[in-house]
Amino acid sequence: MFRSFLYWSSSVIVSMINMILSLFGYLFHGSYKIPSPRESPSNQLQKLMMNRARFRLLHLDYVAIREVLNSLDPIDYINFSRASKSCKTLSTMKKSYKVCLTIKTCPMLKIGNGVINYAVLWTKEKKEDKTRMLRTWPNEARECVFEYSENPLGAMKEFYMHARSLMGIDIDCVVLFMDDFGEQFREIVYWLNSTFREIPAIRVYGKNQQQINVQYILDNVKYKDSLKLYVKTVEMLPPEIPDTIKELRIGYGSWITLDYLMSLKMCKFALLDTYLTNEDINFFFKSWMQMKSHNNLERFEVNLTNPEDFVAIGLRDIPYEMGPTTSAPFLL
Repeated sequence: MFRSFLYWSSSVIVSMINMILSLFGYLFHGSYKIPSPRESPSNQLQKLMMNRARFRLLHLDYVAIREVLNSLDPIDYINFSRASKSCKTLSTMKKSYKVCLTIKTCPMLKIGNGVINYAVLWTKEKKEDKTRMLRTWPNEARECVFEYSENPLGAMKEFYMHARSLMGIDIDCVVLFMDDFGEQFREIVYWLNSTFREIPAIRVYGKNQQQINVQYILDNVKYKDSLKLYVKTVEMLPPEIPDTIKELRIGYGSWITLDYLMSLKMCKFALLDTYLTNEDINFFFKSWMQMKSHNNLERFEVNLTNPEDFVAIGLRDIPYEMGPTTSAPFLL
């Protein structure tokens, strides 16, 4: 048994040494001959392709192959598995990732662990194909790659479904830009509804949208924890939102009244662009402090229509301390 182990170990080491030597040979000694400039471009390209040294990954020992694959980021790993049936057979990743889908003119799939993420964006612009860029925020670094497609939305769907069949990924968030798809949003909602049993968080963006279309999304996409609604509707009416979710954020809240504020049951909510007065906010604070309402409240955010009088009126008869102001980065 010990001799078998030595034989297996030596074969792995030999395979890895051959791999390293082939890479050094490629880098330092030149792997192909430069064709004559007199030849046509097509002949030059053909000779380059024929003479180029290829790194035969699939000819390595299985252990060496796994080491190479484990060094790939999730996007390159998924693309490798799509190359052939043999590649997909080798690609059985046990790592778990979170995925966010952004559905807009240039759809995006983001995958990662929340701090270090990778993203694919599909575009109809051929000049952007294979372009890579690195974006950083205080709490996230993201490497993005652009992929050309005549049907960006269809390409994103196919890529996600393949990734889901390949590795352990969970949907974390869906971001919808209603302005980018018009009536096609119903087809998108159908796909989301048929693909995901539940979506933890959903964000919806749009301007001058019909109330009925916004409500269609809220009624048919199965979200369970968080809703962030940045939609300005023509009618400016309150949408019907389930009180079972934990977090609500409304970006255009000119229709919000004190009665609506008092009816909310979420433990976290932010109401922006409202016409709530300092008197309304004072009433809300006192009701909460006297445990008459919002007993599960953890966080509350609201815009001030009259900041100058907020301390005198909004915090009247309420003990308070002033803390530092903070602003969260805006991420998609």
